[in-house]
Formats: sequence, C-alpha cells, structure tokens
Amino acid sequence: MDRLLDKVIAAHGGLTNWNRCRVANAMASIKGPFCPAGSTETSRQVTVIIHRNRVTVEPLGCIDCLSDLDCNRLSVTRKDGAAVMRLEDAHLAHPQFGPPIAPLSGVLMTCSTVRSLLTSPFMLGTEGVEISELVPWNEAGGQWRVLRAQFPPELSTPARVQDFFFDANFLLRRHDYDVDRGSGMTVCEIVTDYVDVAGLRMPTTLTGYPRRPDLTPDTARELISVEVSNLVFS
Repeated sequence: MDRLLDKVIAAHGGLTNWNRCRVANAMASIKGPFCPAGSTETSRQVTVIIHRNRVTVEPLGCIDCLSDLDCNRLSVTRKDGAAVMRLEDAHLAHPQFGPPIAPLSGVLMTCSTVRSLLTSPFMLGTEGVEISELVPWNEAGGQWRVLRAQFPPELSTPARVQDFFFDANFLLRRHDYDVDRGSGMTVCEIVTDYVDVAGLRMPTTLTGYPRRPDLTPDTARELISVEVSNLVFS
C-alpha cells in the first residue's frame, strides 16, 4: 500500500476497525440538483454494505421508492416491488446533467456520493485500485496532499479517475472527479464534521460544487449536500 495511504487509513481508524465492520447505517438529509426531482426532502435511510460496494437509499427516485446501487447494477423500486428504473451497467452510463438532471443520472450520482462518503478513504485500499500521489495543494494557508485513484470497471464509481485531498492530520477534506464527458463538468466535494464511530473517524457532511478552471470550487453553485446522522457501523 502507498505510504501516504497507510497514514491516511491510520488517521481514519485503521484497517483492523474497518475490516471488523460489514454494514454502515445512517439517516441522511440529501438535497440539491443531483437529488432527483420527485424525491422528498425528508430524512432518508441509508445502508452501505461496505465490502460489497452496495448502497441503498430510501426514499430516493420517487416518494415511496428505494434506490439500490449494487456493484454496477442500479435499480429503483416501489415498496410493492414494482420496478421504476433499472440500469444493468452503471459504469458505462454517461450522466446527463440538464438542466434539469435526468432522473436516472440523479439517482446514480446520489447513490455513488453517499457510498463514497461512508467508505472513503478505505475504498482506496481495495484490490485493483491504482494509487499515485500528485503535487500538494495549497488551501487556506496550509498544504493538502493529494492521492489520485484509478478504479477498476467492476467498482461502481462516478468516474474511473478521482482525486482525494488530505490535510496535515491525514484526514480527507476534498474529493474531485469528472462526471459529464459532454460538458466537462468536474465535481469538487468538501467533507467536514468528523465523528468517531466504532473506532473509525468519518465525515458526516458533504457539499459538492462544480470545479472552476483554477481548480477551486464554485461555491455559488451547490450540486449536492449530504448531512448524515445516527451513523452506526456493525
């Protein structure tokens, strides 16, 4: 494993604590253009099967729907089991961001964002993920170190190549990735509000913005916000 990633993993609680867990459960408030129209703004139940690359969010997709991203298969079903939307090869999808955002694109991006929030940075140590360190990034008078991760096709991620920014304490602070090949949009996610749960240190707030050409977030254009509560690892 990369030496910087070793320090990052340790700062977030270590592999022993992470490997002891199988499921993350939480309530989440999710808002913004990424969250599909027709979804409620009430709290949603989030479940991440952390070593299977699976996440469910309920409600999402419609008021009484559950969205399930299982590896590269995305489904949206009503409580009676009726299928609303389905995508078998999510890694081949080209998200469409409108406006308005296409419903399936919104569900895919929301599920991917939530899963990443509750599994980073440990997912960077997954077999098949290639890691390299980029030049440091200067932020607010400090310097953040940057890891670039290239994910294999079998992992459901919004982009094959993603950049992760870590502060002087090796905690994740930012996450960048390209999402729309047509428009060239790059998302810049800022994560904050760390909590200690089951020996792990995890952020509970995420806000995503488009990235400007100078690589700074355009904070006037919020794409998604996620606030997690009642987080439990088991």
